[in-house]
Amino acid sequence: MNRASAALRRLQGRAVAGLPALDVALALALCLIAVASVLTGNPDEGPVAVTVPVAVVSTLAVAWRVRAPILCIALLVVTGVAQTLLASAPGSLWSLVVYAIAMYSLAAHNPEGRAALVGAVFMAALLVQERLDDGVDFLFIVLLFGGLWLLGRASRYWRRRVHTAERRQRDAARLATAQERVRIARELHDVVAHSLAVIAVQSDAAEAAIATDADRAVAPIRVIGATARRALAEIRSLLDLLRGDDADLPGTRSPGLSAVDALVDTARATGVDVDLAVQLTAGPVPAAIDLVAYRVVQESLTNILTHAPGSHAAVTIAQRERSLHIAVRNTAATSPERVGLAAGYGLTGLHERVLGVGGRVTAAPTPDGGFAVDVDIPLPVPVPAEAP
Repeated sequence: MNRASAALRRLQGRAVAGLPALDVALALALCLIAVASVLTGNPDEGPVAVTVPVAVVSTLAVAWRVRAPILCIALLVVTGVAQTLLASAPGSLWSLVVYAIAMYSLAAHNPEGRAALVGAVFMAALLVQERLDDGVDFLFIVLLFGGLWLLGRASRYWRRRVHTAERRQRDAARLATAQERVRIARELHDVVAHSLAVIAVQSDAAEAAIATDADRAVAPIRVIGATARRALAEIRSLLDLLRGDDADLPGTRSPGLSAVDALVDTARATGVDVDLAVQLTAGPVPAAIDLVAYRVVQESLTNILTHAPGSHAAVTIAQRERSLHIAVRNTAATSPERVGLAAGYGLTGLHERVLGVGGRVTAAPTPDGGFAVDVDIPLPVPVPAEAP
C-alpha cells in the first residue's frame, strides 16, 4: 500500500505533453475500457463507425479535465449530441463515469460564474440527449450532475481554505523565526558587547602596566578573568533559556536589578566614575521588566565605556507605584573614544526591549557634551489580597 501511494504521488507530480500524467493515465485507461465495450457490443449503441470515434474522443478528453475543463466539456457535448443524432444516446457505464468526472472537474477548477454557466449548458445538453433518445431519466440527470457540481465546488472551497491556512502557518513560522533571531541577537549583543568592552579596556590597562610596573597589571587581569567568566555564565543561561520550554517565564534565569551593583563595580574598575542610586519599594517587579531594566543599565554603561571614557556617570533607578524609572547620564569624555568597540545595534536593541514591555525611552546628547538615557516602564497594578 505504501509503495502504491508513493508511486501515485510521483505520477501526480509529472506531466505528459503539458498535461498531468495522472489525468493522461486515467484517460488512456477509460479509452481502453470504452473501445473494448463498443467493439464487443456491450451495450450495443449503434454502428462502430460512429461509436468508436465517439468513445475515443470523449474518453481522451478527460486528459484536459484540469488543464482545460471547458474544452473537455465541449468535446463531450459535441460527441454526445453527434452519437445521439447518428445512432443512440450514450448510455454505457463508462460514458456515465466520463460525464461525472467532467462535471466534477468543471466545478472544482473554475471560478463560480464560469462553472455555473458551462455546467448549466452541459446539463442542458444531457437533457436534450435524453429527450432525443426518448428517455425518462430527467430527474436522475439533474440530481446526479447537480450533486457532482456542488461536490466540486465544495472541493474547491476546501482546497482554498487549506491553502490559506498553510500560507498563514508559513507566515507565522517566518515571523516567529525572525522575532527569535532578533531576540537572540539582542541578548548576545547585550552580553558580549559589554563584556568585550570591559575586557578591551582592561587589557589596554594591563599592557600599559606591564611595561612600567608588573604588579599593577594584576588587578586588570583579574577583572578580565571575572568579566569573561560572568559573560560565559550569562551565555550559558541564555542557551538554557532558548532550549527550554516556551512556557517558561522570560528572565527567570537571567540577571535583574539585583545584579546592577556588579555592573557598576565592573565599570568603576575600568576607570569610569559611576554614582549609583537605587530606590526600590516592596512591590514586586515582573521578571521580564527586571531583565529589561538590567539590560538598559548594561547597555548604557557599555556606551559610556566605549564612547565617553574618563567621563562621570550617574545611574538612578526609582521604583514608583505604577512605574519603574531608569536614568543613566554621563558627562563629556575626557579621553579619546575607543574606536572599534561599538557594535552599532545597542540603542536599537534598547528601544526594542523597552517598547516590548510597554515602556518609553529617550536617548539623546546633553548640552554639556554628555549623553542621557531615560526609561519609564509601567508596572502592573498589584492585585489586593482577599480578606479572610
